[in-house]
Amino acid sequence: MICWVLWKARNTLVWDKKASSSTQIFTSAWVTLDHWRKAQDKTCLLSSSLLHDGSNIEQWTTPASNTVKINVDGAIFEKENAYGFGVVACDSNGQIIDFIAKYYHGTYKANVVEALGVKEALSWLKAKGWSTIEVETDSLLTVQAIFSKQQISYVFGLITNDCKILLSSSPNASLRFIKRSAYRVAHFVARRSRFYSDRSILEDNVLADLHAILYSEC
Repeated sequence: MICWVLWKARNTLVWDKKASSSTQIFTSAWVTLDHWRKAQDKTCLLSSSLLHDGSNIEQWTTPASNTVKINVDGAIFEKENAYGFGVVACDSNGQIIDFIAKYYHGTYKANVVEALGVKEALSWLKAKGWSTIEVETDSLLTVQAIFSKQQISYVFGLITNDCKILLSSSPNASLRFIKRSAYRVAHFVARRSRFYSDRSILEDNVLADLHAILYSEC
């Protein structure tokens, strides 16, 4: 693992002109080893077929009556040394009723950013008072980790453990994995989080952008 991470760090320096510290290399090696060990344990994480019957859906569908569907996605902006995520809520008519976008400076791996997005979504919905909520993400690893009984170390494990707690404290909420192709609005918001952060759904230009993508999905 150390040799592989050194090789990866060397390529990052040559091709992207980004240097890695010895601490970053050592930590990355341990994280990679930890993920590899978990991947070999068939009892550690659930297979995608056990997560939800709809895990292979290709097209977004409206939720049942009196249900709010929340889609979440993360994004990494390497040039800006930043990351963000978007969370979009739709009602049973397929109308966007609310959304949030967050944009932060810092460097995290993709799986950590995706998990942070799910945590943000679960935290956000607690104050909404919606009766029944379906949360969807295209991060299979995040969903697997949340439903796994195994302890996962490092930052990713800490965040997914927080997600477990938030989900267990929201009995009216469920979580499942979907393919990104099934709903691109959350991805669109995540990619534009630097512009949408702290914006309101009531702003006409924001709503028009979101609906343009939404209508092209359905």
